[in-house]
Amino acid sequence: MSNVRIGMPWNLSEIHGWGLVGVHTALYLMDRDTPPVLLAQPLMESLRPQVRERLAPLVEGWQAIDAWVKANNPQAVKLQDVDVMHPLGNGLIEDANAMRFRGRRNIGVIAFENTRLDANAVALGRSHDFIITHSHYNVELLRDAGIPDVRLAWQGIDPTEIFPMRKTGVFGNRFLVFSGGKLEFRKGQDIVVEAFRRFHQRHPDAMLVTAWFNAWPHLSMDMTESKIAKAPPRITGGKRLEITRWALDNGLAPESFMDLGFMTRARIPVVLAECDAALFPNRCEGATNLVAMECMGCGVPVVMSANTGHRDIIRDGMCYPLRDQRPVDDPRGDRRGWGESSVEETVEALEQIYQNREEARRRATLAMEFVHKERTWRKFAEAFVAEAER
Repeated sequence: MSNVRIGMPWNLSEIHGWGLVGVHTALYLMDRDTPPVLLAQPLMESLRPQVRERLAPLVEGWQAIDAWVKANNPQAVKLQDVDVMHPLGNGLIEDANAMRFRGRRNIGVIAFENTRLDANAVALGRSHDFIITHSHYNVELLRDAGIPDVRLAWQGIDPTEIFPMRKTGVFGNRFLVFSGGKLEFRKGQDIVVEAFRRFHQRHPDAMLVTAWFNAWPHLSMDMTESKIAKAPPRITGGKRLEITRWALDNGLAPESFMDLGFMTRARIPVVLAECDAALFPNRCEGATNLVAMECMGCGVPVVMSANTGHRDIIRDGMCYPLRDQRPVDDPRGDRRGWGESSVEETVEALEQIYQNREEARRRATLAMEFVHKERTWRKFAEAFVAEAER
């Protein structure tokens, strides 16, 4: 397979999970002198300068392919010496532009939370030579549905950008709880708000600091399904999600809440250095939750739901797992394995961290060592490429 290259028909970037998968796979392949074939425009302006410089030689190849496709507009593009990795979404459906590229082998890549895998989805899955996914949860779902060859590569963190920093004390002695991830029912921010509201009643020195920006604000409207939130999110006329208003509408005191909006990669360790805990009562994660791993990598004590993809990063004595997981309402039959975390258990986990900072630091240190050793993007890329080439 020495002459076979890997093709990636999705945008490389550092602003979302798919983009990071592409970036770190490309970096590894460049270091190995087997550069990938880019089949979609890399979002170069989203990259850190050092990453942009390293990947710049790939742009010319993409431009040549793009110019040829635009000039000829073929229904299918056959690439003889390329194994194409195909990004799959719900129902194992692929974007039409990515689908047109066909390689020597065609490898499906997916992380999914919508668990409805009907006959059409299974047929699409089996049309690939094999599928690579990012959690045991997704592996089991696909195999149970009848897709035989499913392989695993865990996502990770980049130790050059995710590391513990010294707290500046800019917030004084306040106890900061961080919550990250786009605002939506699946991510469980309604559980975060209610648990923190109760916790703040006990500890007025606490503050909830969030990064809940959602580039697709309409997706946040599924929070209306919550039986916990008293008020739904609102979108302004400018199509901007009113995150702070939603938190206040659901009972948080103004002085107890701060949303940071969209966070650049460089801001992540700076913000997390000030935080005393991080909270992820997510109902489902198809992969292993990049934001939670970033918190672990920065040495923040993490509270997380013991369900779905989270189970692949929970280790005894490393974090504060929420074990009380109850079934989530599933009216459409697409939430197999989702878990509803207990508000009471979430409050108690925060209380444990607040009352015993030394134990919290011990657990956070173990978690930090785990992700820096076992869950890095380089290890992901090595496994990802090894499975693709196997």
